[in-house]
Amino acid sequence: MSTVRRHGANLRDEYAELTRQRIVAAFVETLEDDAADEVSMAAVAKRAKVAERTIYRHFKTRAELFAAAGEWIEDNVFGYVPFSSPDQLPDIFRKLCKSFDRHPNLARAIAMTRVGRSVRAGFRRHLIDQHSKAMAPLVRHLKPKEVRQAEALAAYLNNVLAWSALREDFGMSSAEIADAIDWALTTLLKDIRQRDTAAARLRSEQGGKPPRKRTAARELS
Repeated sequence: MSTVRRHGANLRDEYAELTRQRIVAAFVETLEDDAADEVSMAAVAKRAKVAERTIYRHFKTRAELFAAAGEWIEDNVFGYVPFSSPDQLPDIFRKLCKSFDRHPNLARAIAMTRVGRSVRAGFRRHLIDQHSKAMAPLVRHLKPKEVRQAEALAAYLNNVLAWSALREDFGMSSAEIADAIDWALTTLLKDIRQRDTAAARLRSEQGGKPPRKRTAARELS
């Protein structure tokens, strides 16, 4: 390929990416403004200043656009914060509360609307997987049911749904919500550690003293 053709191809790719990003940003802005269960592609096209068919040229399905919007929100609005220990969650949630306060309509939309839940599905799954990895050292001796409960509760507390419910149902401020979630997570993690320690002790005792076999005489008595 000649230098001129290669330069032309690069410009087309760059323009296509800019258009794609403009569409995603327009979709997020429309979701934030409307907070409705459906987002009109016509409204997104108007805001992005492109033809509606251009949206489908860049995103073959609504699901593709939702996924791209979820990544954009995670990267540009509610910034995913990696963590390696569940003890870091209270501080992370406190930072998230400040982000939610800066974009309350968008936070409510991704928490409460049908299209918002679809948008956050991808990054929410990523966060749930991260919770599972971080919780693993704390639940090594618990039963699978208890492990699932522990992971589910920690993930639910570190969630825009918790912020939205406490804000709308109880009129709490961001600081009050962060304090409440901090309390809940700290209490939960303390209980999980106690349960895991007790389970480890019980397992050790059972392993050290296996149940005595019943003799035939005892079985007949």
